[in-house]
Amino acid sequence: MEIITYNENNHKNTIIMKTKNLLVVAFAGLIALAACKKEPSVTPTADNSINLSASVYGFTKATDTAFEEGDEIGVNVYAGNELWLENALYTYSSTGLTSETPNAWYDDEELEATLTAYYPYTAAFDGTFCVNSDQSDLDGYKASDLLVATANSLPTKEAINLTFKHVLSKVVINVDNQLKEDIENVWFTDVYGEVTFDLATPEELAASGSKGTVKAYKSGDNTWQFIIAPQADATPKLALTTASGNQYTFVLNEAVTFSAGKVSTATVTVSTEKIHRVSDERGN
Repeated sequence: MEIITYNENNHKNTIIMKTKNLLVVAFAGLIALAACKKEPSVTPTADNSINLSASVYGFTKATDTAFEEGDEIGVNVYAGNELWLENALYTYSSTGLTSETPNAWYDDEELEATLTAYYPYTAAFDGTFCVNSDQSDLDGYKASDLLVATANSLPTKEAINLTFKHVLSKVVINVDNQLKEDIENVWFTDVYGEVTFDLATPEELAASGSKGTVKAYKSGDNTWQFIIAPQADATPKLALTTASGNQYTFVLNEAVTFSAGKVSTATVTVSTEKIHRVSDERGN
C-alpha cells in the first residue's frame, strides 16, 4: 500500500505501508451452559475444594510464554442456571491456581459445571475492560492483554485446567527508519481501547466507548507493538516522534480490521522523502 502526499513546496512525499495479518488462534464455539434438571444444593462440601490450573494457548501472553508468579485471575462457576461462584480471585503459581479462602464444590456430584475465567482480575468487575492508553511501559502493556478461558466439569478433587485464549488484537509495527535520528514514540489515534463482555460468555465481547489514543511498547530496536480492542472498518492514524521532537503521521487510505486473537503486522518506511510531517497533532 502506497500513500502519496505533497508538502508546501509541492514536493511529493510517499508513505509505504505493507500489512500482513497472521492468524494465531481461532476460537471454536460458544460456551454451552449445562441444561439444568435440578438445582445444586446451597450447602458446600467443606472438604471438597475447587482445584484449578492455568495455561495459555496461542501467541504468548504479552512478552512471556506463560502466566507469571502472582498473576491474578477471576474465576466463575455456573451449575445449571445458578451462578455458584462469582468473580473469585485466584492467584497463579507454579503449583497451580490458589485462592486465599478455599472455594468448595456444591453437593450434587452429577451436575456438570461450566467454569469461566479471565485475566487480569478486577475486584469491581462492571462488564468492561480497557487497555492502557499508554503501553510504552512494559507493565502497562502486559496489563492490557485480556485473556479468557472456559471449561466444563463435574465436581472433582482433581485440578481442572483452564486454557486461556487471547481475545484482543495485537498490532506490531516494524519501522524502516531512514532518518538521521531515532524514533522515540509510536502511537495510534482513532482506535477503540475498551470492550464489554459478560462473565458467563467472556469470549463474546464487543468494542465500546469512544475512540482514543494508544501509545506503543518498544519491543525491539525498530519494533513497536500495541494491544487494542477488536474492531472492524478501522481508519486509525499512525504517528511517530523522533528523539529531537519532530513528529510525523499518516492516515490509512483504506479501512482495516483488527480481529480478536490475531496479530496484525505492518512495515513502515520513514525518510525525509517518504513520510508527511505534521506539527499540529500530538500524542499522549
